[in-house]
Amino acid sequence: MYPCGGPRFLSGRVNDWFEWWAMEIECPRCRVPNREVARFCARCGLFLEEGLDGRRVAGCIRHPHPAEIPDGYEPCAGAVALHFRTESSLGGDILIATEGINVLVFNSGYALREVVFDVRGTGKDGRELFAVERAVGALAQGAEAVLEIPSYELPAPLGTLEVALRSAEFDWEA
Repeated sequence: MYPCGGPRFLSGRVNDWFEWWAMEIECPRCRVPNREVARFCARCGLFLEEGLDGRRVAGCIRHPHPAEIPDGYEPCAGAVALHFRTESSLGGDILIATEGINVLVFNSGYALREVVFDVRGTGKDGRELFAVERAVGALAQGAEAVLEIPSYELPAPLGTLEVALRSAEFDWEA
């Protein structure tokens, strides 16, 4: 007996059932075909749940055992396991509005490489101050990367900051 009535086939033929059972999805990390009903990749163990917006891409798939997110981090847009916080480029809290800013990105999920972020800052008046792209070569699970926003890219005091994942690849070797 199948839960919820089981698979529904148009013709009811055995071949339709076999085709349903044999349907495959490709692992986005190691590219090995897996049965569509599989929860994890048979080769690399990647969690095959559909991520944000139904996509199975790096940065958008939840890790079954994520690293603990340190206090003070906010979620990055477009990613399930990336979080960020800001600090002065001199270290610690931002003291004056003229120093550069370090954006620290923490990865609680799968190891990534070739990670590209969109970083946007708005002033206290709500106007956009800057919109830049920053890339990180590798970002392991539980690791932190620093995205630098130099003072010359900050024409006015920062009000809010948004960090969004543009693209990434799984780091198969990590």
